Amino acid sequence: MRLADVEPAFEVQRRAVVDLSCRMGRAPWDMPAGRGLVRLRHLLQTDPDSCWVHEGEQGVDGVAQALVRDGTWFLSLLMVDPPVQGTGVGTALLDATLTTSTDRSWITSTDDPAALRRYRRAGFALHPAYTATGPLDRSLLTPTPGVREGSYAEDVALVDRVLRHCRGAGVHGDLAFVEAVGLQLLVHEQGFALVRPGALAWLAATTEAAGRELLMAAVAAAGDGVEVDWLTAQQQWAIELCLDLRLSLRAGATVCLGDGMRLTGAYLPNGALG
Repeated sequence: MRLADVEPAFEVQRRAVVDLSCRMGRAPWDMPAGRGLVRLRHLLQTDPDSCWVHEGEQGVDGVAQALVRDGTWFLSLLMVDPPVQGTGVGTALLDATLTTSTDRSWITSTDDPAALRRYRRAGFALHPAYTATGPLDRSLLTPTPGVREGSYAEDVALVDRVLRHCRGAGVHGDLAFVEAVGLQLLVHEQGFALVRPGALAWLAATTEAAGRELLMAAVAAAGDGVEVDWLTAQQQWAIELCLDLRLSLRAGATVCLGDGMRLTGAYLPNGALG
């Protein structure tokens, strides 16, 4: 992948996301260009050896990006233009990114059946997840005295420490990306959460009690309608809190773990950064 590929790669991503939404019976979601382009450029800068595009007769028709942090590999993006899906482009892109994989590798997948088949065939164990959504009844919120507004400049050591505990890899320069796309940072002495309007974007804590307090604060900050992704069976504390808030659970996407990958603590990943 080269810098000139960023904009056509984003257009591939946009078309693929809209197509998947329609195929799965959801309202089409048009990814904001600002966030998508910043993400593509950020990983091209930090992990150029893990960023690939596929060129067909009409130009770029597939894109994949991965990142490696402290020996932990994560597939950040794999999108194929709808007209060439099912022709081997996705498998070729995955194989290219896997050249930088490690014995601690993992993926947060969409709910595309072809993607799930591809990742399982590549040796990843599939851990289905729920998504919690709904209007927020603020009368159900409870106090979160241990949570405060975070500072991207001053709390980087805390974020790094907690991420190393939960996934075995620190944050490195990735906070610059999330700050650039305007995510709100909340911190607790034992964890952090990132929030965008209407949704939780990332949560990591060394204890479930801290995770619960952070999730409560993040839901409160997200707005009157909220979405919480990546609720796997290992995160029952988060499922229980979402049910306490009367959010609705639906089958969501899937966390795919390689043989050497273990997630510990209270952890709801970020789809772009792991």
